[in-house]
Amino acid sequence: MTGTLIQMKLLFLLLLCSTFFRVAAQTSGTIYNDLNQNGKKDTGEPGMTRVTVSDGYNVVKTDEKGDFSLPANEKGRFVFATIPSGFKAASRFYIKIDSLTEKYDIGLVSDAHQRKDQLHFIQVTDTETPIYGPWIDNVREYARINRIPLVMHTGDICYEPGMRFHARQVNSELMGTTVNYTVGNHDLVKGEYGEKLYEDLFGPAYYSFECGPAYFVVTPMWSGDYAPSYTKDQVIAWLNKDLALKDADKPLIFVNHDFRIGPDFVLKGKTEETDLKHYNLKAWLFGHWHNNYVFKSPQYDITVVSTNAPNKGGIDHAAGQFLHIEVNQGGITKISPVYTNLRSRIHLAPPVHSKGNTQFLANIYDSERKAGQVYVTGLDQKGHSLFKTELKPRTDWTWAGTSPTRSFSEALIEVHYTNGEHDIRKQPLQSGKKGFQLKWSHNTGSNIWKSGPLVAGDVVMAGSVDDGGNGRSALVAMDKKTGQRLWVFNTKNSVKQQLRSAGEIVLATDVEGNIYALDIKTGRQIWTKNISGGRPPAYVTAGAVYNNIYYTGYGSYLSAWDIDSGKELWRNTEWDGGESMPGEIRVNEEFLFTGANWNSLFTHHRETGKLVWKKSDDGLRFRSGGVTVENNEVYATGVNTLVVLEAKSGAVLRKKEYDHQLKVMASPLLLEDMVVVPNTQVGVSAYDKQSLERLWNFKTGEAMIYTASYTTPDQRKLVSTVESTVQVYKDGLIFGASDGHIYFVDRQGQLLDKFYLGAPVLADIKVENGEIYAADFAGNVYCLTYAR
Repeated sequence: MTGTLIQMKLLFLLLLCSTFFRVAAQTSGTIYNDLNQNGKKDTGEPGMTRVTVSDGYNVVKTDEKGDFSLPANEKGRFVFATIPSGFKAASRFYIKIDSLTEKYDIGLVSDAHQRKDQLHFIQVTDTETPIYGPWIDNVREYARINRIPLVMHTGDICYEPGMRFHARQVNSELMGTTVNYTVGNHDLVKGEYGEKLYEDLFGPAYYSFECGPAYFVVTPMWSGDYAPSYTKDQVIAWLNKDLALKDADKPLIFVNHDFRIGPDFVLKGKTEETDLKHYNLKAWLFGHWHNNYVFKSPQYDITVVSTNAPNKGGIDHAAGQFLHIEVNQGGITKISPVYTNLRSRIHLAPPVHSKGNTQFLANIYDSERKAGQVYVTGLDQKGHSLFKTELKPRTDWTWAGTSPTRSFSEALIEVHYTNGEHDIRKQPLQSGKKGFQLKWSHNTGSNIWKSGPLVAGDVVMAGSVDDGGNGRSALVAMDKKTGQRLWVFNTKNSVKQQLRSAGEIVLATDVEGNIYALDIKTGRQIWTKNISGGRPPAYVTAGAVYNNIYYTGYGSYLSAWDIDSGKELWRNTEWDGGESMPGEIRVNEEFLFTGANWNSLFTHHRETGKLVWKKSDDGLRFRSGGVTVENNEVYATGVNTLVVLEAKSGAVLRKKEYDHQLKVMASPLLLEDMVVVPNTQVGVSAYDKQSLERLWNFKTGEAMIYTASYTTPDQRKLVSTVESTVQVYKDGLIFGASDGHIYFVDRQGQLLDKFYLGAPVLADIKVENGEIYAADFAGNVYCLTYAR
């Protein structure tokens, strides 16, 4: 070997050793204020003192010059900064550790949209798509108009195509505001290790940052489709070091894709643990369940926030949405759901004349702009203005007001948005005495999902939902003749499903598993019970009444209750798991029929609760709707299958698959010769009772909101969803639809008439003595008549 070759090898070894020593000895750099925003530290750009910096194992603070030095750590993959309040990353908040980088400098810039005393941010989750959908524009524009400094995505981006798409299209630069991500179970994909692709696209799997008055900690899903390289103990060990340096006065917002922690909020691994309450924990944000559910810890002042995806219906048929969350130093102060894919939706209901006044009700919604002021102007036949009335907000969708009664021919609706834009609509008045006529309407003060209306004697009742957990959910009673409010009873959380009555008692179960038994006439509480122990997911199954017994709950808290005394008669001990189905429990003299989504259809002895049979094949493990029973036959729907089962054994008597999905909350309507079933994408269909061949189909319009599981506008295909059970009315059929209409069709599926409400209708219509009672998602209850 020549001397020159030996010298070259020695030089190479020296360089290699030098590089190894530099990496092994320390990881150092500067956190600085990138004043000219060019991505590099220039002369005169000051370092930022007391900024937390980490490599995922060690955590330090910068010195007075903004410099930091982390101990040697061969396991570290990133250097990342905990961005302080008032700032955002000039480029990225992290730098990948490698042998070629000598100095890890991270630039920050001032964020004019942040305030020290209050934070407004957006939570999205479970978008699970590689397709550009309207939700992206909605979030971007909503953030721009409302000067939102943060979009927090809480996981399931998902799989490789979805993750690459989001990295390209849903990033901070293109969205115009900081976008942060969380590792979900479907973000752990095939590769060197589960989170490798996530790291390549979005950076460290766990990190922290400040924004406004709050301190955020983002942690990854503990397991998923592929095994991660991190462990729960590793994350908790880092978390303890990170939180030890946190400002004790800042509220802690904990972010994870799931809600896996005990009621004491102590996060535990095999050897490590941390009590999050010691660090001023005020909120836990997550996704994963694909439902809309916000609740307060019963023991601690901690808000738990779950939201559905913004681009599709939820697993429990929750509406697609993103959340606008407001935080101050005390924690979360307000949560506002924002429903996507709606632009300038404006509709004035037919005015109602009562006691010398004209009552106006308008449904108004926009996914990007907030309405600030709404006016109605009455016009004569020549278009001249007769009067102008300002409407006031009643819910996030409804505005209402009154004016002295005057004769007018048309109405002009003006909507002034808070961003300075406005819309104007001219709407002719309903004329003549034929067709649907609005007798009265009443706004309950919050949205209505499936819980209304219930007609009992002289009272009409509805239950309302509050998917933001702002304390607005209630049971509301109205006079059946006039719609005048009789009483209101505030519930602990949303009542999403149908109310039931027995004698003088109305019964409801909210999403936290609280049963309410109230006096129908006065709203006085007779008794209340909690049956779930407060465990998630949300309870969304409609109960049933038979022989003065109320049947409610699912899984380990499916139970029977004596209505007069509130005494528990039995509780299910034979199955658990899955999620609460959004259909209704059905009972007859012998059996109780219920189900759990992602589990089975279950049949119990009604009197004892003993399980008789269960069935999960033929798509029946996906429980969206309830069953309908006739004699010894049970009619049930799977994903795209209509199945007729023997009630006593569960044996399949008849079944048929279709090219359309039946995943809706409605139950089948049985007529003499046909079965009428709403569906996910093509409206309502009728099937021959014996052959199950489809006889006809009635297609509704595009859904205003997306509730049926995984239905989405992103596919650019018509989504004609009907979630309400079809009812017999006169010699035809009547139902509400997600496109905002009430439809009246004949028994051959031909349209007789329709009535537009301007908001989706999910709740079943009720018919009594020729009058029609309906409720829309905007929170309005209507009484209508119909004349040909």
